[in-house]
Amino acid sequence: MAEQEQWQLQGSAAELYERYLVPAITALWAAHLVDRAAPQSGERVLDVACGTGVVARLAAERMGSGQVVGLDINTGMLAAARSLPTGAGPRIDWHEGSALEMPFPDADWWPGRDFVR
Repeated sequence: MAEQEQWQLQGSAAELYERYLVPAITALWAAHLVDRAAPQSGERVLDVACGTGVVARLAAERMGSGQVVGLDINTGMLAAARSLPTGAGPRIDWHEGSALEMPFPDADWWPGRDFVR
């Protein structure tokens, strides 16, 4: 089984994740993560294994302008992320792919220069 296939969710799992787990668990640590990272206007954020995009959305809201990219291997999670409103801030670009083989040129993202979760 290919890596891409083994990480796919069935049915409405992504929607249930967003409805129940994000408010109860994920949103709490996501807010702390974005607080600590403190992305600034004009910066770039790459949310690796973004799931339904809670960190990417919070970062975009706080930045005002810049670039926010969400990357996840799961098509269902990305579909849920794309269906949710993003609020203020830069548009979020959602990409399907593995954190082990990121679909970006090697020099596109640098920890220390860009906020990479």
